[in-house]
Amino acid sequence: MKYVYLSAAAAIALSLGGCATSVSAPTAVQPLATDSTMPLHISDVSADAASGVQVGDADLGLICQKVKAYMKAQSPAVMVDAGTPSAYQMKIHMTRFDRGNSFARFMLVGLGQIHIEGTVDLDDSSGKSVAQYKVVKDFALGGVAGGTTTVEDVEEGFAKSVAEIAKGKS
Repeated sequence: MKYVYLSAAAAIALSLGGCATSVSAPTAVQPLATDSTMPLHISDVSADAASGVQVGDADLGLICQKVKAYMKAQSPAVMVDAGTPSAYQMKIHMTRFDRGNSFARFMLVGLGQIHIEGTVDLDDSSGKSVAQYKVVKDFALGGVAGGTTTVEDVEEGFAKSVAEIAKGKS
């Protein structure tokens, strides 16, 4: 009987931890003014971090790979080869990257939160920014779900949220 309760608790914790990978709608700071007849094409996705933001190159590379994969899955025509006329470059600029603390999250809701925030620019072929969006992904759940959720889970949600910018514009 104990195993049934433990299994149920684990299943609930895993399902609650799923909100770490959910999509947060990007906020348009400067929306892309596109001609409705012209599809959105992106030739590259890159990422960097603001001064003082503690994020490694591996995390930045992983986020870029995930964004590309989600865009290809949602809107296959969006990702194009470099050099394609009228293709934009997507540049993610991390403004906050806090890994939090899994033990603190396990102990109490709201402690040890994970925060990932950034701005996403779409630059034209001349390097001029033509659109900017803000993307914020946080995780603050406590208990078993909080203790077992990792920054990689929240990176997944952040990447999905960035990919939402291109969704439906191809």
